[in-house]
Amino acid sequence: MGDASVDPVAVDLDPLRRRVGLDSILAHERACGIPWYRRFVTVLVAVLGFAALMGAALGWSVEAGGPASVVGVFAAAYGVLAAAGFVTYVLGLARRAKLSAFAWSNDWAYADRLEHAGRPGSAFARVLRGRESGVVASDDPRLPFELGLHRSVARDRHEAATVQRPFAFIELPLPGRLPHIVLRNRRRGIVPSLGFGINNARMELEGDFASRFIVFAPEGYQQDALYIFTPDVMARVVDLAPAAEIELVGDRLYVYLPASTRFDRPATMTAVLLAADELHRRFAARAERYRDDRADPGTGVQIGLRGQRLAGGGVSLLAVAAPVAVLLLAGAVTAFSLFGVPLLAGG
Repeated sequence: MGDASVDPVAVDLDPLRRRVGLDSILAHERACGIPWYRRFVTVLVAVLGFAALMGAALGWSVEAGGPASVVGVFAAAYGVLAAAGFVTYVLGLARRAKLSAFAWSNDWAYADRLEHAGRPGSAFARVLRGRESGVVASDDPRLPFELGLHRSVARDRHEAATVQRPFAFIELPLPGRLPHIVLRNRRRGIVPSLGFGINNARMELEGDFASRFIVFAPEGYQQDALYIFTPDVMARVVDLAPAAEIELVGDRLYVYLPASTRFDRPATMTAVLLAADELHRRFAARAERYRDDRADPGTGVQIGLRGQRLAGGGVSLLAVAAPVAVLLLAGAVTAFSLFGVPLLAGG
């Protein structure tokens, strides 16, 4: 995962190695100002109360017998779901407690939750509500970055029922502007709609890179994309971030990672910071030298109009299939409760 000797910033990883107890979780909540209705103890009491109600419903259904037992089955299922949801909530809270301690130990900023951050990346700009969690930000000029986990809902009113897949991200500032170019991962798509559009140029890479990535650039900017994503840059992308997707937009570089990326693990954070450091240096050097002849120098705009944004939005097939599956499941449960239970009871 890169040369460990190239690390101009000394990073303290000890907070990520420590175990997180209840005292650490409560201290994290107080430091982050988490409201009372999201506090650990409040959620625990709510789950226990819900479990008690479900237990009472289950006992009543067993005594009643017949079709009422179906109520008990649903009560037990919802009780299990509530317990699983609480465990998931606690695990997420513990991981963010590690991240906050890590950020503050290195004099970096931390936000437990952000909404409407206004990032220019396509994955952020096409959503109605963007919610980020566990955001760590460094303004150190040697290694400026922001990273976190993003969850969102599609923005277009015709796509109101769709949900964009969660993803982890790294945002790196650049000293100049570059055309809007996307490097999609063939083997592991992270943002399904990224890069697709009617007027976008799809470019095949050479050699082994073609089996791993594909490039989308605005029409007429194919040579610019080849100038930026040179073979040596692609080789480092394969070494440092083989499971990632990359987007260049304006003066920002985005590295999109799977939602399962565990920033709270020391090995993962080390690899992420090494990748951020080297990719930032390589793309910053290209941003400093890049000049777009199609831009009007009299207006001060650095990138021509066509090169500023890729066309199209694209919709994830998974995003459309998920709500359809939920509706079908709800319909099946309703049909079974109306017709299946009486038939079984009669049988």
